[in-house]
Amino acid sequence: MMNDTSVSQSQMSLVVAAEVKDKKAEDAGKQADLENDNEGSMKRANKKGSSDESKQSKMADESSATESYRYDVVLWLFGMLFFSLLVSLMFGIGSIRGWDADSAYNHNMSNSSMERFLPEPFTPEPGVYKRSDKEASSRWYYWKLKPEDVTAGTKLFVWFSYCLHNLSVWLVLYLQHKQKSFPDVNGKYEKKYSNTPDKYNLILFGLNVFFHLLHLLNTHTTYDGTAADTSEASSQSSVIVALIIMLFIEFKDRGVVFGYPSPYQLRKYQDSVWMSPVYILRKYHGYFIYWAAIFTFWYHPMENTFGHAFGFAHTWFFMLQGSLTFTNLHLNKYWRFTLEVWVTIHSGVVAVQTVPNIMGKELWPMFVFGFSMAIILTQLYGLPFWKNIPSWTRAIPVAVYAIIVVTSYSFIRDVQGRPFTRLQEIIRIPGIYYLILLIGWLIIVAIAKLQRISAARSISSSKESINKQESKEGAPSPPPRWKEVLVLLGTVTTYAVSVFLSWIFEYIDLKVNLIVLTMIYCFSFTLISAVFGSFLLKMVIPLQRARPSSS
Repeated sequence: MMNDTSVSQSQMSLVVAAEVKDKKAEDAGKQADLENDNEGSMKRANKKGSSDESKQSKMADESSATESYRYDVVLWLFGMLFFSLLVSLMFGIGSIRGWDADSAYNHNMSNSSMERFLPEPFTPEPGVYKRSDKEASSRWYYWKLKPEDVTAGTKLFVWFSYCLHNLSVWLVLYLQHKQKSFPDVNGKYEKKYSNTPDKYNLILFGLNVFFHLLHLLNTHTTYDGTAADTSEASSQSSVIVALIIMLFIEFKDRGVVFGYPSPYQLRKYQDSVWMSPVYILRKYHGYFIYWAAIFTFWYHPMENTFGHAFGFAHTWFFMLQGSLTFTNLHLNKYWRFTLEVWVTIHSGVVAVQTVPNIMGKELWPMFVFGFSMAIILTQLYGLPFWKNIPSWTRAIPVAVYAIIVVTSYSFIRDVQGRPFTRLQEIIRIPGIYYLILLIGWLIIVAIAKLQRISAARSISSSKESINKQESKEGAPSPPPRWKEVLVLLGTVTTYAVSVFLSWIFEYIDLKVNLIVLTMIYCFSFTLISAVFGSFLLKMVIPLQRARPSSS
């Protein structure tokens, strides 16, 4: 009995031992399977990670390749191609219609001018509106409809188009400016300049193309530009002030005369109130230059003459530059130099085309040598190559210019046939340039000083207000909508004053010399642009990018 029990216990022990062994084997198998599964998962994860890294690397490479590709240059090339086609249409359609009004002096010899325009009042016509004084010819714009052909429709077409063009590009430019001036929800700023135009650049480009085509349609339907209602001197002055603003923009890089003061010499003045005009106009210049270009663009009809073609080239260059804002091409020194000096070519072409080649009466020397003096004194030295050559070489352009001028004026005679007596005329245009530059500088400095005095009085409360705002919001935020509307209304009102000034002087037929009238407009437009930049835009676009709170 005991033996049977012992056997049974022994057998039970063997069974338990076998089960335990089987259990261990099963557990070991499961562990091996688990390890195999984990190893497979890790391999798959590593493979996926490698794939993700590869994708990210590929995306980074593609992004880098996209950024290195000059899409801004492509847009610029499209702009040049478009304008070439536009000029072809200007000359082609005008030729088909038999237009040959190249100059008021050829009025009686033209096949079409006598039925289209009034003759220019070279001889005063007493008692006749806008044609009664000896200066009337200098203020008269030849390419406009006869009074009996003007209708409400001819006026409405051009003025509606002008206003819509100006307001639409201002709005898009502001939206782009705002996007670049404030951080996103994560407190990060967009890259300021790149090789790739953004959606705002493309919209601006499209708007400018559309309105150029619309203006061509305007010319061949209702014809008149805004010249029927505004002064020619205002059109010229708006461009002059735009070019003077470019002197401010480039000041930090090339100074005023022969590259002086240099950027190194200006370092100690970078926080001075005397540098405020440079900072303000570098920040907000686009709005005024757009206004000047568009105002001048809609002033003239698209007549098929070389003078008109070169003039429209200049306004198109300004608008193309305005379509390339915040791209690297916008900063290109050679392209910007072209924008400044094109007026030398344009003015020379217009003077040769519109003024007869009579001894003592030619105007092209004053324009060509006058604008060239500004090039030789100031504009030339912003080009990058000057930084890599000795400073004494800056005397070379001056010497070459002096030789050309003296030689030319030995042949350019006055009405009595005397050489060199007209030499003084070359200082008129640069004189206006630098005088308006000085006036504009003093106006903005005066405004900046007043603003600093006002800010100093309330600096403690301002700091407290800013600290409260940052602690509450965490980062600077764009201006409220009511403030944007207020600035928009202020902007429209400000520039409406400029246009109204041009209209009222033309309407009352202000009988002053063209140069005096030009100075009045230049001063007025300078004052308006100074106020616009110093007060209005600073309310919605900070002069410098606002810094996110560190908290």
